[in-house]
Amino acid sequence: MKAVLASMLSRCIGQLCTAPVLTGPGPDAGPRKHRAITVAMLVLVLGAPLQAGAMTVSLRPADIQNFTQISATGSPLTFKTAETATGAGYTTVWGFSANGVNIADIGLTGLGIDWSGFDTFSLNIANNNESSWLFSVSVFDGVDTATSPVQTLPNNGIASVFNVDITGLNITMIDSVFITVSGNLPINGFDRTGEYAASTVPVPAAVWLFASALGLLGWMRRHR
Repeated sequence: MKAVLASMLSRCIGQLCTAPVLTGPGPDAGPRKHRAITVAMLVLVLGAPLQAGAMTVSLRPADIQNFTQISATGSPLTFKTAETATGAGYTTVWGFSANGVNIADIGLTGLGIDWSGFDTFSLNIANNNESSWLFSVSVFDGVDTATSPVQTLPNNGIASVFNVDITGLNITMIDSVFITVSGNLPINGFDRTGEYAASTVPVPAAVWLFASALGLLGWMRRHR
């Protein structure tokens, strides 16, 4: 259904927006205004089911600041290094005896929260270490786990969005949310310390679709 609505929205707006554009006042001002209003209304009307069926949830900064190490291989130690307005920085350190592929899960467990009405969980992660590390984000409902695609984050400190499809979970009873950081240790022959930051994703992308339409309608009101 969402795919059909998206196709309809794209086709209708494309046809309207690619028609010849007339400028300046004149007898065609009415049709121009009608076309702009039609585009905005299509975005609002056809976009509503898209947003309703694709709602994103994230964590509050205070929640991210309470992450702890849930499980791991190679006996690492994870600790918080900083708190920010949108989340927190963490460091996971493996000892010299940890070799080969090792992982650490860092997050919240025992939540028991209801995410009804949402179908995607999103979290930002940035790698602050001098080496590239592998990251993923998971959601656990007490029985099943949904996990984002694994991303290799370079050492640039730029946040990447991790999206988890939670439609296959019991979203009325979410138990755990966690980041998995992993690497083939020692990375680059020496590195056993992962340094990274997690932050909230405050605005679902679908909201911007509505903001654009409402902005267009506002512009039309100001230029009557």
